[in-house]
Amino acid sequence: MPSLLDQLGISTPVVQAPMAGGWTTPALVAAVSEAGAFGVLAGARLTADEIRAQIAEVRRLTARRFGLNFLIPAVAASDAVGTLDHPVLSRIRARLGLPEPGASPPPPASIEDGLAIAIEARVPVVGFAMGSPAPYVEPLHAAGALVIAAVTTVAEAEEAAAAGVDAVVAQGAEAGGHRSTYLAQQSSGVPLVGTMALVPQVVDAVPVPVIAAGGIMDGRGVRAALALGAEAAQLGTRFLLAAESGTPPAHRRRLLEATETDTVVTDAFSGRAARAIRNAFVEAFEEAGVPPLPWPRQGRAAL
Repeated sequence: MPSLLDQLGISTPVVQAPMAGGWTTPALVAAVSEAGAFGVLAGARLTADEIRAQIAEVRRLTARRFGLNFLIPAVAASDAVGTLDHPVLSRIRARLGLPEPGASPPPPASIEDGLAIAIEARVPVVGFAMGSPAPYVEPLHAAGALVIAAVTTVAEAEEAAAAGVDAVVAQGAEAGGHRSTYLAQQSSGVPLVGTMALVPQVVDAVPVPVIAAGGIMDGRGVRAALALGAEAAQLGTRFLLAAESGTPPAHRRRLLEATETDTVVTDAFSGRAARAIRNAFVEAFEEAGVPPLPWPRQGRAAL
């Protein structure tokens, strides 16, 4: 069986994490793939036209393989639509002198529409996070695509492997951004297994290649991931500082200033648990003692 690196067409065992919300640009994906690693577009929060445009732009910039990732959390349909009003968000806007939102932004493409676009465009690798990929593996394999699923526990890895995925990303608690758990719980209830503990257990539990993720920032971390049995390492936060990323200057400065104690797992940003740098926005929700809007409305309302 070909190694994971051979299947992905890469020479460096590094995968760039798909970071939704503007951080991951086609230029970043192309630059990573051109460097011999594996770049991945973030399909979440994009409209159908935006997904098509970003795929086309990556292909304009590189002939190398790349991936496209989707978020598939298990939320009720009623939670995905509805009001974007929230009293804490209104107070934050007033404090900053920002206007209340006008018309609701265009909704992102559904997972079904996004996958149809990926299949039509013959994207070679499609990834999933925050939910079971089981319903989508067969049609993607039929189209010739590899399927990768992010997991946070051994049980999730076993479920993904049983569904037929080609590889799993074992996301440790140190990872920035959304927890890839299948459970749509608030931040206090999500599993937070450390990368060093999770990766070798997942390697032992599933027959597919494992990509380690969570707190990996340099070559030392990549070597540690390989020593634990992973075939590659996924890095996200490190790529936020890349010249090609969409990270604003103020956020870049804060990342460089942050220490190991400055992050928190919170649902304030999107309604789902995510690791982020603690700031006044998070503190405002904690002080208010009220929950954010249900996922994914909170993320749309907080734009």
